[in-house]
Order: sequence, then C-alpha cells, then structure tokens
Amino acid sequence: MRRVQMWRCLTFAAMAVLLSVPQAWAQYQKPISSSTPPPKGGQRIEAHDGDTVFIRDGGRVRVVRRSEANVRAIYNAAQRWLVLLIDYVDPATSAPDGKVDANYRFDDVDAAWPLGDRWEGSAVIDDYSFLQGPAAGIGMTTNTGLIQLFTVITGNQWFRDSRAVAALTYKAGGHGNSPAGRWSFDEAEAQYAAEATRSAENRAMGRPSSSTTTFTGPNGASMTSSLEVVPGSAPVRIGGSIGPPRKLLDVRPAYPPEAQAARITGIVILEAVIGTDGRVTDARVLRSIPLLDTAAIEAVRQWRYEPTMLDRKPVPVIMTVTVNFSLQ
Repeated sequence: MRRVQMWRCLTFAAMAVLLSVPQAWAQYQKPISSSTPPPKGGQRIEAHDGDTVFIRDGGRVRVVRRSEANVRAIYNAAQRWLVLLIDYVDPATSAPDGKVDANYRFDDVDAAWPLGDRWEGSAVIDDYSFLQGPAAGIGMTTNTGLIQLFTVITGNQWFRDSRAVAALTYKAGGHGNSPAGRWSFDEAEAQYAAEATRSAENRAMGRPSSSTTTFTGPNGASMTSSLEVVPGSAPVRIGGSIGPPRKLLDVRPAYPPEAQAARITGIVILEAVIGTDGRVTDARVLRSIPLLDTAAIEAVRQWRYEPTMLDRKPVPVIMTVTVNFSLQ
C-alpha cells in the first residue's frame, strides 16, 4: 500500500514539474508524427544518440527529423513558390543566433499557403524522409498549427497527419545548408527569393530550371535539388540528376592589398557559367564584398572543370560558387 502511495506521489510531482514549465509541456503537445498509421501498420520509435534500429529485408522505415527553429517564410502566390529560411535553436543556449543555418525551396505549390506572403516566428520543423530513400517533404508546426508540404511523387500517403491545418504538394523542391559565413535573414531572402523568381520565369518560358542553388566552396557546403531539364543550347543549372562538375584546376584569389590592410574578410558568392570545354565563360556576383569582388571573379575565371555530359553530349552549365577570403 505504501509503495502504491509513493508511486502516486512521484507521478503527481512529475506532472506538477511539467505543468510549471510551459515550454516543456508544450513540447509534448506538438505532433510527433502522422496520426494515420502507415501502410501495413507500424510503430513510432523515439530515437536518441546511440540507438540502433534493426530493419528486416525489404522494410521501409519513415524518418521524421525534428528541430526547433526561428523561421522566415516567403511565399509568391503568382509564381507559386515558397522559400523557408531556418535558424535552428542552439542546444547550448536554447535560442537561435540570428543567422540562417538552412533553407528549403518549393516550386509549383498546388494550394494557397496559409501564412501569407511573408511570415516569421518560432516553429518546429519535421523533415520527412525514408531511411536510405528519397525525401518526402516537411512539416512545420507554428502557433496556428501543423502545415505539411509533400512531393507529388511520394510522402502524402506515409506522413499525412489528420491534425494538420493545411497539407500542400509541390512538384520540385530542395533543402540545403547555408554557405560558409552564414547569412542574416535579409541576406538569405535576397539570394533565395531571387533564385526562386528566376527559376519560375525560366519554367514559364520553357527554359532550364532548377529547384535550388548548388553551393561549392572550401567548407564543402552543398545543396541537393530536383531539376527540370529542357534540352537546348542554353546552360542548364546544376541539381537533381546533374551533379556539380569535378574541378580540375583551382586558382586561389589574389588578396587585394587595400582589403588586406583593412582586414576585410568573408565570402563572395558568384554565379558561374561553365562552357562545354569546362572553362568558366562568365561569372557574376550574387553576394558582394566590394573590395573583394574583382579578385573573386578573376580567380573563378581561371578555374577549369570536367565537361558536363547530358545525353552523351557536353553541355554548358550554371552553378553558384563561393570564394573565401581569410587572413589566416
């Protein structure tokens, strides 16, 4: 009898602690995964560092990777694209740091985005995918409820949550990490909104279009994306089935003396056009550091790549590259 009373006391004490900490209690109220069982049943497993999951042959495991973050959403209803900029909460400080850690972009969204043209606030991001399989979409829980975005190919059947206030699909999308140096929300918005607009205009005119930019640089930052390829003489954008070409010759930039004296550092981001022979035929600045731009362009124009092949023929490609200037 005393043991039963003791367990009751401990249970009530634990509940009191949770109720006294609103953030902790709210964590339990947020959806963990779909309330609709996947085909052929299944179970929910809360995985932690060090856990091992055994999978029988042919088993299909859905994965929900959860993160808390501050999010900015930019939605263009006319062109039907959506960009999400993610500043993850740092576990050490329990707060975001004001810099963009990652981004998502969705093209050809099929329904009205419920948060308006521009929204910013705290959210929980659920990244839907399959173990050793393709990405399926994301979930975003805000104070208005859960919003889900799924690829038109897969995801809806496995991850659809009946509690969601909105469930949208998209034809092309990508997710990538922020480039070296990390941008503010305004810097990232200028970059990715411009890229989404260009891509939508290209699709409307039947030109090559990619879902996200592919970054390459000394820190190895990279993105993955899907790609609609329209054959022709115009350069195609790197992404999806067309990977970034292998660099054969890398030329480091000459540090301008005036920038070095002023101790100006950072990363210049350029959009480069690589010809069928692997030479850089054009380069323009996307993110500028005025005293470093010319040196960055001069270096990139000397880079050489393996030609990119499409249907066994070399094609020109467009890719975004980064040039790092450091005094170390």
